[in-house]
Amino acid sequence: MSRIYINDDWKFTSEYSDDFLTSDNSALFTVRLPHTCRELPFHYFSEEEYQMVCGYQKRLFAPKQWQGKIILLTIEGAAHYAEVFINGKKCGEHYSGYTAFTIDISGYLKYEAENILTIKVDSRESLNIPPFGHVIDYMTYGGIYRDVYMDIKEPVYIQDVFVKPEISGKMASEVSLCGECNGAKLRQVVEKAGQVVCEMCIPATDNQVAIVGYVENVELWDVENPALYRVRTELICGDTVMDIYETRIGFRSARFEKDGFYLNGKKVKIRGLNRHQSYPYVGYAMPQSMQEFDANVLKYELGLNAVRTSHYPQSQYFIERCDEIGLLVFTEFPGWQHIGDAQWKNQAVQNVEEMILQYRNHPSIILWGVRINESADDEEFYTRTNALAHKLDPTRQTGGVRCIKNSQLLEDVYTYNEFVHDGVAPGCEAKEK
Repeated sequence: MSRIYINDDWKFTSEYSDDFLTSDNSALFTVRLPHTCRELPFHYFSEEEYQMVCGYQKRLFAPKQWQGKIILLTIEGAAHYAEVFINGKKCGEHYSGYTAFTIDISGYLKYEAENILTIKVDSRESLNIPPFGHVIDYMTYGGIYRDVYMDIKEPVYIQDVFVKPEISGKMASEVSLCGECNGAKLRQVVEKAGQVVCEMCIPATDNQVAIVGYVENVELWDVENPALYRVRTELICGDTVMDIYETRIGFRSARFEKDGFYLNGKKVKIRGLNRHQSYPYVGYAMPQSMQEFDANVLKYELGLNAVRTSHYPQSQYFIERCDEIGLLVFTEFPGWQHIGDAQWKNQAVQNVEEMILQYRNHPSIILWGVRINESADDEEFYTRTNALAHKLDPTRQTGGVRCIKNSQLLEDVYTYNEFVHDGVAPGCEAKEK
């Protein structure tokens, strides 16, 4: 029931080989996460410079008291294909540089001993995963560019909590549990500015539990007053709190209608910009402070009330700051114009699932982008992405940015890049034909 960040003291190589798993790498360069696989000049560099297979390695001591517990390793962002090894044995992999992934490493660790954690990262654009496969109009960079941490859990723990607040004050939560604990119960406490405003306690009769509560005199979240509530969900077996899951929420309604966007029933004119998560020299590898700074610039220096995270999910720190300052977010899954083969599409659908599961508690997010930016129509593919989005989050509408006229409308909101060039966006002519 504790979280340990392991961002410090990684050994790094830009030329990975299988020998990296077992050789003495103590003489290699030591880096700290977030990290870019290649520092780049400010001007005039080739994207080939950061396309490589690199390796990260860290020594971890697993104390005896961890034995019998669940050790979950989470990598928030590794661009773009990652393989994870403990003591030379592969324990997991992940195909996307823009969503987090978690691996149970309990069975791979040696306890009361030092372990070697190795992460192989492939940032080549030849990968058959989104957004790759054709020309991309943004740099994709490489490396482990977000945080890495371990959660130490009891054998029974809370895997996920999805809270669906309504402007009436009603709050319905879906709680997912792992493991078995007969006679367990769930207690959920809602706080506002440190004061308890609602508390519920129910039996945990299954691995999927629904909790419903009501907050009286609820303060709504909006762009001018982004009121946030903290929800603490506790799993209790007997008299012991086995696990705690915390999240922040906002009570608000967000809806696009034929005549515009409505927040809490009030029409709001959206003023926003696209945002890429890249920076000079270090690509994607920026820490929490800079992610928050970008949100502040958009809100307070540029006077905006919305941002589109084009064209992929971005840092949780950035979205959390949008929650705090009232910046509306339109986020979308990775891609740019190109739709690949069946394997590629299956991975894209998986990316939609990961995006929604990881970001759906953020009140700032008002729209899921479930269409590859500026891509051609693909009824079967986009029927799948829309259906999945509505299943995982029935509280939000879907959209998908296109650049062709008379495109199929499978989403809830018709979103369109209105670049004027004979009626279509530059680079999209072949798509329309």
